[in-house]
Amino acid sequence: MSVDGIDEPVSRELIDYCAGLPGVVVGASMVLRDRRGRLVVVDPGYKPGLDLPGGMAEAGESPHETAGREVREELGLDLAVGRLLAVCTTSAATFGRVVLDFVFAGPTLTDEQVAVLAPADAELDAVYVLTPDEALPRFPGRTRRRVSVALEAEASGACLYVVDGREYRPPKERVWHEDEPIPAGTRVGRAAGWLFDPDGRVLLVGDPDGGYALPGGGAEPEDEDALATLAREVAEEANAVLGKITHVGYLSDPDGGDVRSRSAALIAALGPLAPDPATGWSWSRVLVTPRRAAALLGGGYDTRLPQALAAQRIAHERLGVPILDDDSRVDVPPEGVTFA
Repeated sequence: MSVDGIDEPVSRELIDYCAGLPGVVVGASMVLRDRRGRLVVVDPGYKPGLDLPGGMAEAGESPHETAGREVREELGLDLAVGRLLAVCTTSAATFGRVVLDFVFAGPTLTDEQVAVLAPADAELDAVYVLTPDEALPRFPGRTRRRVSVALEAEASGACLYVVDGREYRPPKERVWHEDEPIPAGTRVGRAAGWLFDPDGRVLLVGDPDGGYALPGGGAEPEDEDALATLAREVAEEANAVLGKITHVGYLSDPDGGDVRSRSAALIAALGPLAPDPATGWSWSRVLVTPRRAAALLGGGYDTRLPQALAAQRIAHERLGVPILDDDSRVDVPPEGVTFA
């Protein structure tokens, strides 16, 4: 409690109690970009792969102080620490103790600062300025997942909580409304599509660690409706050009929040692989049967399967897409493909 804005002193008993609690390891890093949007990354000589500028907290140091100090020590730059992008928890099963990594945004570096970038710490072998597409494959898996989430948070304006490399989302049983129109006046927060090739396979986009998602994403203020959101997102994530499109259903939030629309569409073409403007890195693309898509997508097969089968049925009835029941998979080549 505080009186007139003055905090009451902490008792010795409480200090002793806190001192005896299990400790955690704290690290902090900073996302730094140049004027072209490239990332500043370091090559630590004492471990494999690249990393963001950062390191472990010293005694009595707050995470943002750690990030600023590490950038000074590693790059020789005294920079303002920006907003928090992500808090990443690694369970004790990995390192023997819980590790908390705090990832902060940093300022955009000037051309002059970039020109003189060099290791200021003997533990670093090199400093690079790379596009996210160039940098992400060179991070170790655990670091890559942390950086990927941080870049998503940077683009969206969110602050994300990550557990063992995956964004934490509270369990929520959204209700699937098959072939029902979205109620008038209801806000659509996200739109995604079951996008079919002429043989009946659907398009999934993949992240650097092998996770898959339906093409789609969050609504932006400039989007007129859910279909506009979908068209923009599939162009950004998959460089996809859509043909005929139809509504499949929506997922409602039992707590009364916004809904998530689902559409089915024919793919006219998939252009060359290109970086997503939101994150700067490129999604891989794969075409699989709807049943296999339900198994690959997060959220559980039993939860995804009704949606997948509804999309397959509606696409067959309204768009003329054949029903494909084999387990085939086609990896889309980087140069893309055009469907007749």
